[in-house]
Amino acid sequence: MKNLIKLSAFVLLFFFTITSYASSIYYLPYNGISYFFKSSLNGKDVSLIFNDLDGEEINFIITNKQGDVFYEKKIIGTGRIVEDINLKSLPEGNFIFRMSFEDKIMQREFFVTPSKTSIMLNYSLTSNQDKFRISVKDEALFLLLEKNVKGFVKMRLKKENGEILYTNKFLAEAKKLKKYELNQLPAGVYVAELEIGGKLYSDSFSIL
Repeated sequence: MKNLIKLSAFVLLFFFTITSYASSIYYLPYNGISYFFKSSLNGKDVSLIFNDLDGEEINFIITNKQGDVFYEKKIIGTGRIVEDINLKSLPEGNFIFRMSFEDKIMQREFFVTPSKTSIMLNYSLTSNQDKFRISVKDEALFLLLEKNVKGFVKMRLKKENGEILYTNKFLAEAKKLKKYELNQLPAGVYVAELEIGGKLYSDSFSIL
């Protein structure tokens, strides 16, 4: 793989966006869960910050490729909750982080090196209610829309500073699979935005 893609995500049911590590987290005051996922700079731990909880249940689990469970937790709360997960106890190898909330499932793969550094790899977010899947895999961004998704869909790729590199607007009247190549992008932080039915889904990732 020419570039390793390192991902972080912030999700809100009606709106979700993500800022850089040094910036504050912004979210709109609508009902629904928001979260911020960030791996530390040294790759030894991750932080999960949940906002707008109102008694909802969030489940997350870390397993290896064989399905052995290394970390598991359920959160039910209100307001804002911060959860720090130490990854230093994980052995060298490939792992999967999976989180479920409302109708959405977020899953990301990561690798633990011999020096106990975690490298975040592929990422996906699937919505059963809105019938879409967005993912970053093998140096490309994929968007799958089921046939019951109607109306206009907007896709944008931006730099961290907001500069738009690519934008596309199309009708989603049939099942569509879109692929956006990322292997020519220089190292840096990027944001992919997907807008469906007035909801905005934004996903940040870094190319090293």
